[in-house]
Amino acid sequence: MKYLKKTMYYFLFLLVLLSFSWPLNASGKQPTIPVSVANLTRDMDLDEIVFFWSQLDEARRNILVKFLQGYNESESPTLEFMRISPDKYYLNVHKFDSDFIINFSEKYHNKWKIYVVQPHGKKLFSISNSITARNERIDNVADYKADPKKIQTFLQKGWLSFHDKMHKKAFISKAFYNSIQNYNLPRGMIYETIGKTSLPDEYHITGNSFSNTWLIDTNYLKKNFSEKILKTTEGDHEIGFIIEFAHRKKAIKGLAFSGSFLLIVVFANLFMPRNDPVSLWLKGE
Repeated sequence: MKYLKKTMYYFLFLLVLLSFSWPLNASGKQPTIPVSVANLTRDMDLDEIVFFWSQLDEARRNILVKFLQGYNESESPTLEFMRISPDKYYLNVHKFDSDFIINFSEKYHNKWKIYVVQPHGKKLFSISNSITARNERIDNVADYKADPKKIQTFLQKGWLSFHDKMHKKAFISKAFYNSIQNYNLPRGMIYETIGKTSLPDEYHITGNSFSNTWLIDTNYLKKNFSEKILKTTEGDHEIGFIIEFAHRKKAIKGLAFSGSFLLIVVFANLFMPRNDPVSLWLKGE
C-alpha cells in the first residue's frame, strides 16, 4: 500500500509541474483577434495587406522586398482549410504555380510555425446528396455555408478534399478571398509535426500590424519539399501545410515524459528488492 501511495504522490507532483508548463492559450498568453473566420487564411491582395517596416528586422525586410518583386496577386491559388484545435490548422493549396501569401488572422507570435506536408485528404469529383443535405442543416451559418450547387462546382474544380469517413457535420463554406473552410479533411496524429522542420522563420512576418503572414516561395518549396508537391492534370501544383503553435509540442513532450516517469516508478516499486518479512519469507531467507 505504501508503494501505491508513493506512486500517487509522484503522479500528482508531475501534474502540478506540467500545469505550469502548459500554455495559457494557443496564442502564447495573447488574445485572439476577433475577425471573421473567412479571413483565417487567404492570399492577400497588396491593397488588402499592409506591412509595417518598423515591425520587420533587416533579414525580413530584404526577403519581403525580393518576394514582392516577383509576386503576382492575379495568380492566387485556392486555399482549403480546417481548424483542428485552437492551436492547430490544416491547409491545402490548390492549383498554384507562383509565389503566394498565407495570412493567418491570429495575433502574431513567433511560436506559430508552418510545416510542409502532402495535401490532406483525397479528391472526389462527386459526393452523395446526404453530404450536401447535412451541410444545409447546419444552423447559424446560413450566410457562410456553401449550397449544394456551389459544392458541386468546388468538386469539379478540384478544390475539395475528403476523409474516407465523412465528418459528421460535413461543413463546407462558400469561397471567401480564395479560401474555403472544409471540415471533411482527415485528422492526423497529435504528434505528427514532432521531428519535422518548419519553414524558415525569416518567411514569417507581421501583416496588417497584427497577423501571422507567411511568404511562400514556390521555388523554395520545389527545391526543398518536392516530394510533398502533387502535380495536377492541368499542369498546376498542390501542396499541404500544418499551422501549429509550438507550445503544443512542449505539452505533448511533457505528457510523454510524465507518463514514462510514472511507468518507471510503478515498475520500480513492483520489481525492486524488498526487505519486508513477507518478501524474505517468499525468497526462503
